[in-house]
Amino acid sequence: MTAPFAPPLKLSRRITLFAALIRRFYFRRVDVVGAPLSAKPTLFIASHRNGGADGSVYAEALGDVPSLVSVQLLRSPFLRLFINGIPVVRDTDRARYGIRADAVPSPLAAGIEQIRAGGSLCLYPEGTSEWQPRPQPYLGGMGVMAAKLKAAGADFVVQPLGVFYSKPDGFRSRVSIVMGEAFYPQADGVKALQAELADALDRVSVCCADVEAFNAAQSAAWQAVQNGEDFGAAFLVAQETGCRSDVPPPSPPVRTWAKILFAASFPLPAAAALWAQCRSDGRNNVSFLRVVGGVYGALFQVACWLTLLLFSPAAVLLWLAAGVAGWYFYPEPLPIPLTEADGEGTA
Repeated sequence: MTAPFAPPLKLSRRITLFAALIRRFYFRRVDVVGAPLSAKPTLFIASHRNGGADGSVYAEALGDVPSLVSVQLLRSPFLRLFINGIPVVRDTDRARYGIRADAVPSPLAAGIEQIRAGGSLCLYPEGTSEWQPRPQPYLGGMGVMAAKLKAAGADFVVQPLGVFYSKPDGFRSRVSIVMGEAFYPQADGVKALQAELADALDRVSVCCADVEAFNAAQSAAWQAVQNGEDFGAAFLVAQETGCRSDVPPPSPPVRTWAKILFAASFPLPAAAALWAQCRSDGRNNVSFLRVVGGVYGALFQVACWLTLLLFSPAAVLLWLAAGVAGWYFYPEPLPIPLTEADGEGTA
């Protein structure tokens, strides 16, 4: 008799609440457009544009669906407050942390069991993120997983997701998640399945020919936003049609006063976020580092407020009101064009 599957993994309420708090505070808005989620167990394949920030953003669409997560992130007690999933242990991680080969199940096997047990799973086929005009080469795991699920007779679908940031390293920028149609993969064999899934993901992702095409699509999408359209949907249209906008969109208001008010009202989170971002090695991980640093700073900020509350509740309320006003009116950042240096190394 075949052993029953363990209950599928779901992210805890704490994780999803932290993710929602991060999205609401850091980004101006996160919109979800396109096809609805499938009711079947789903292998989500998602574009990876903005490092660790992508996980909290995708949770807007996926809720408590887990993903494969680097064990490097899961080793931190602090990061486990708002990150969880099926661990991925690379050979470098085993050497660095002394992890035995049999200590952590294979992420491929764990992912297959997750879906066969009736759960869903999100994969980032690129494995890493870069802010470039097209995806990084897709790793072969999604093709292998789809092939093994088909061979096991699993009742599942694949659903692609693309994510679009107006400015990945911009505080109070906007994000759009575009959901592709869910489908049961028709190809046979790992190589053919890999190509089928890659094509489906490319259709809902940033996939421009070069830096010039990316900048044109970004400009057209930003112009469309001024007319009430969704940034991601407009980017895909411009990407497919080669649409260009010769009319520069109006710049958002500067509102320097709001920036000053925000920084003055939340000095510790702001300072910690700026300090943390200095460790960034690219635009694609600035936001994640800012969030991590800002959360650390917020702990001390709250301690200051609680102490001051004992002496002057009115001062704390005024302080909070000023901070909320600075956050609410904080100007939306303009997209920044890619340069040829940013696009080096793309296929």
